[in-house]
Formats: sequence, C-alpha cells, structure tokens
Amino acid sequence: MENVRISIPEFDERGLTYEESFRIIVIMLNHELYYLKNLHPSEAIDDLDAYPLQVAQRIVNTAYTLHSIIERDKDYVVANIIVRSIADYISSFILIYNEADERKKVLRHYLYIIDGLQGRLNQLPENLFNDGQLVQAEYEALSKQIEEAKANYQAICDFSIKQIRNLPNYSGHKAVIDKLIRKANWKFKSLTITNMDKNTLKWNDLYSYLNLKESSGFFSSLSEFVHGLSTSNLAFGKNNEIFEPVYSITISLMGKLREILDVVYSDDIKIIRPKMITALCDEGMPNHYVMDLLDSLKKSQRVKK
Repeated sequence: MENVRISIPEFDERGLTYEESFRIIVIMLNHELYYLKNLHPSEAIDDLDAYPLQVAQRIVNTAYTLHSIIERDKDYVVANIIVRSIADYISSFILIYNEADERKKVLRHYLYIIDGLQGRLNQLPENLFNDGQLVQAEYEALSKQIEEAKANYQAICDFSIKQIRNLPNYSGHKAVIDKLIRKANWKFKSLTITNMDKNTLKWNDLYSYLNLKESSGFFSSLSEFVHGLSTSNLAFGKNNEIFEPVYSITISLMGKLREILDVVYSDDIKIIRPKMITALCDEGMPNHYVMDLLDSLKKSQRVKK
C-alpha cells in the first residue's frame, strides 16, 4: 500500500494532513450515526431501519481502532489488516442494505444474520468434556452457559428463517432460497441460479461495489497481512509517511460509507443535518480546520451583505 495515496481537494486546500483528514471524516460519521440512532434506537434484528446503523457504528469504531494502531503503536501490518476488515465491512454493507429491492434486502439481511450465528454455533462444542481441570460446579456452570448460548443462537436462526419464508418472493423461488438458507449464502448472485457453487459472489466482486479508483484486487492483496504471508514479515518503518497511504485509502472507504448512508437514510439526513454542527465541537476535531471553516463562513456573510 506504500504508493497508494488519494488526494482529496477539499482537505488539500485547507492544508490538512492525512491524519487530520481521517479524523475529520470519522468524527463526522460518528456524530451522524449518533443522531440517526436517536431516530432509530432499536437494536432488534427485525428492524431494518435501525439494524444497519449498528453495523455502520461497528465500522466507525473499527476506524477509531485503526487510528490508535497507527498513532500509538505504529504497527503497519495490523493497520493493513484493519483496512482490509473495513473494506469487507463496507462492501458487505453496500451489497445488503443499499438495495432498491426491499425483498432482496430483507433476504440478504437475514441470511447475513444466519451466517454469523452459524459461525458461532460451529465454534461451540457438541459435548463438553471435563478433563479434570475444572471442579464439578465450574464444569456444570460452563455446560449450562454453552447450552443456553446454543439455544439462543438457534432461536435467532429459526426466527430469521421464518422471516425469510414469509417473504412474498419465497414461494416463487423456494428451491433456491432453501439452498441459500442451508448455505447461509447472503452473497448470492441471483434467485434463478440453482447451482450454489456458481451463485456466490467472491470478495473481489464485492469490492467492486465500493466503486473506488483502486481495483478490487488491491483489497484482496491485503490478505498477505491478514494471513501472515512472507511480505507481511518485512521490516516496515514507523515514520508518518509510511502510514499516509493507509490513511488515504481509509478516508476514501469512510467517505463511501457516508455516501451510502446519505442514500439509504436520505429523508433522515435532512432532519439531522442541522445538528451535525456539534461535530465541530468534538475534542478530536482539528482546531485549525474549525477556525478555517468559521473564517470562510464570516467571509461569505460579508459578501452577502
């Protein structure tokens, strides 16, 4: 990623560094989500106005973690792993929730839920064996905890499947949708393709939904850091310049998230936009950026007079 830098004219004109530009867009998103979640406070999985905001908040929280990893730890490898994670998050968000067909959006949403829960269920042991390292009371408490978790996850899976089968398009595509449920395949291409091996979008396909200058292969290439391949073990510097491309690409990713939120929540954005001025009071907002905006506002007011 060392040679990847994306210029953002608005920030360049104000003399902002990549790190400052990153802080601005993440803070703006965080405040936007705060007000959107006030309008849609539910965390229930069957509230498709509210649930995507929980996903978006997780992306913003991950961006804050990236900032800490860079500024505090100067860890180039972990920073690239987080960028890949953010790209995965946002491309998935776009596929699922930036969907004009409401029935398809609901279908992908519940398949996405099922996929995550099945992953958790698969991690829980079928039969917990006490090898003698736990006293009987601890063993029984742990066994009970595991069984309760399984029952909870399974109940949510069952609820999600029921919601899918209640969709108006289920009866017309029953055979394919039942296969999608079994595979928890929210990355399906079409409801007309019966072969599941040919009916799954690859991550490269999903990255194309980001519609950024970087090719889809760029984000896939970050897997060398995720999987600890040889190049991830090279000695990387810790100066600020080496992290500029990391900030640069993530600024574009977070900008894409905000763009999609503006589409998905277009009516709500009109309501909360005046409140967004609170972001300028955020302690993390670069002071000279705020002062520059205020100066620009004063000048525009003089011109109007």
